[in-house]
Amino acid sequence: MLPRPSLSFTLPSIQDNTKLDCRVYHPACLKGPLGPSDKSWHRHAAIVAHPYAPLGGSYDDPVVILISSTLLHLGFVVVTFNFRGAPSSHGRTSWTSKPERADYISVAGFLVYYMHYLRPRQHPPSAANENAPSPIFLLAGYSYGAMVTMQLPPLDSFLSDFASPATHTPMADIRLRAQHLAEQQTVMSTTPSSPRKSLGMRVGGDEDISSPNARDKLRAHSREREERIRKGVRELLARHKLNHREKTHNPTDQFQRVEREEPCLESIDNLIRFRCAYLLVSPPLGIVTNLATMNFSNPFSSWSRRRKGGPLSVRNHEGDVKQEETAAEAKLIRHPTLAIYGDQDGFLTLKKMHEWTTQLRSAEGSLFQHVEVSGAGHFWMEEGVVYELRKAVSSFAARLTKS
Repeated sequence: MLPRPSLSFTLPSIQDNTKLDCRVYHPACLKGPLGPSDKSWHRHAAIVAHPYAPLGGSYDDPVVILISSTLLHLGFVVVTFNFRGAPSSHGRTSWTSKPERADYISVAGFLVYYMHYLRPRQHPPSAANENAPSPIFLLAGYSYGAMVTMQLPPLDSFLSDFASPATHTPMADIRLRAQHLAEQQTVMSTTPSSPRKSLGMRVGGDEDISSPNARDKLRAHSREREERIRKGVRELLARHKLNHREKTHNPTDQFQRVEREEPCLESIDNLIRFRCAYLLVSPPLGIVTNLATMNFSNPFSSWSRRRKGGPLSVRNHEGDVKQEETAAEAKLIRHPTLAIYGDQDGFLTLKKMHEWTTQLRSAEGSLFQHVEVSGAGHFWMEEGVVYELRKAVSSFAARLTKS
């Protein structure tokens, strides 16, 4: 079981500013004051994505909770979130999974910057810590969440969008929210007696909302919490040193071009560097379904091209899609990756899964591995299989943190 989240808040999706409900869980080593002598704090972080929302998937899914609690016990800071269309997040589930990839990237961008700022100011990193191996950044998902995780571009490629974003963009908002919340948590970790309420944090996630009065109270509290975060973001932005970039705007009249300066956040030279890893639990590979989101024949989108602007020819479109597919699959080979599935999973084709795992595992220099659990179905409800799942996740994560 998971404890109460250390933080509960919303983030804007970089796709379209859709609000996503998020939770952050701190490991036990972060419950008290931090210092350079505390060897239990290694700054490992993980994200766990949930199953398909229209079928009931959310961050409260039992398998998501099992994975998250296992990683939390090993010292990871863990983030769970609800994709668009899942309970408490805004928007609707898409038919393409394109917006959901942007949702995941939004949370990943947040977590990188949150971890960067999550350290006591009076205890700067020592030289010994700087020479230590980079912390682990584990991107994980179960079922539909695993599918979206597989389709993500490599971490470095999308983190560049957060490096120096224009101040009006969701990337800038995400960065500022990460810094604000991390600094607030640092204050609380160095002064444990300070009341959380005064910092505008909601600690919970298991509130009783069965009665109308309780739901109204929760909504009011959520609005109050959001306003406090916005206030903190505005205050941070006011003291940030900004860069100004020239931006050319082409109106409908093609003979007119408008050039203006755009304020942007400064990039961080010493941004925390992570070692990436991937965890895929019950990815629905080869499944025959009417849901377009579950079709692996063309899992990538024109989302990144739309962000860069400008129409592309069909030829360029196909070339870019192929490049994205290749890069996304290559990351599972270049970085430690574990796929876990059951041999009784009705949401995947076992033959396709065997072909896929063999192909990735046999690639030159591959760090991909897989575990097939006998008797396990997609929901891991059969007798004894959940223990096999927990053991596989724990063993994989423990090896990552010791390497």
